[in-house]
Amino acid sequence: MILSLHPETPQMRHLERIGEVLRQDGVIAYPTDTLFGLGCLASRKKAVDRIQALKGRDPKKPLSMLCADMGMLCRYARTLDGPAFRTLKQLLPGPYTVVLPASREVPRYLQNKQTVGLRIPDHPFCQALTHLLGEPILTRSYAPVDTPLNTSWEIEDELGHALDLVVDCGQPLGVPSTVLDMTGEEPVLLREGAGPWPV
Repeated sequence: MILSLHPETPQMRHLERIGEVLRQDGVIAYPTDTLFGLGCLASRKKAVDRIQALKGRDPKKPLSMLCADMGMLCRYARTLDGPAFRTLKQLLPGPYTVVLPASREVPRYLQNKQTVGLRIPDHPFCQALTHLLGEPILTRSYAPVDTPLNTSWEIEDELGHALDLVVDCGQPLGVPSTVLDMTGEEPVLLREGAGPWPV
C-alpha cells in the first residue's frame, strides 16, 4: 500500500500513522535524500530481522541508523571529540553515512565490532518522522544493481507484498550516500557517493 505525503511539509496525521506501523514491528519503504530505504525502528529486533531477510544480507554486516538531528546522533555514538564533532556539523544533515564507535544505547544486534553507521538525511520527511518517534529508524537502502528503483510505484511493484507500507514523499537523488569511517584519528573514505569528500 502506498501512502502519499507532501514532500516539503509532510502531514502530521500521516506521520502518526506511519509511526504506529513502525511501533508494531512494521517495515516500510521510504525516500531519503539519496535512495529509497527499507526502514523499521532500530529498537524492534523482529522488524530488523525482517529487513535482513528481505535484503538477503549477511547479518554481520553493519546497518545504519537514521537520526533526526545531532542531538539524537550523539546518543548513539560513544565518543565525539571536538574535531570529529566539527566535521559532522559540516557534513550533516546531508548525503553521508558516518561509522562511529557505538554507545550503549545501540542494541548489540545492530553493532559491527562495536561500531555503528549513523545518518542525518537532508530530507523533510525523514527528519519529521524521526523527531516524532524520538528514536532512530534502522535503514537499509534498496538499490538492486541491475534495476535501481527510484519511485514508490516501482518499490510497491517489487516489494509491496513484503512491506507494511510504501511512502510516496518525493523522489530521491538515486545515488548512495558517501560512507566515512570516523572511528580513528582521521576520517577514512569507505565508499564514494552523493556527498563530496574531502569537503
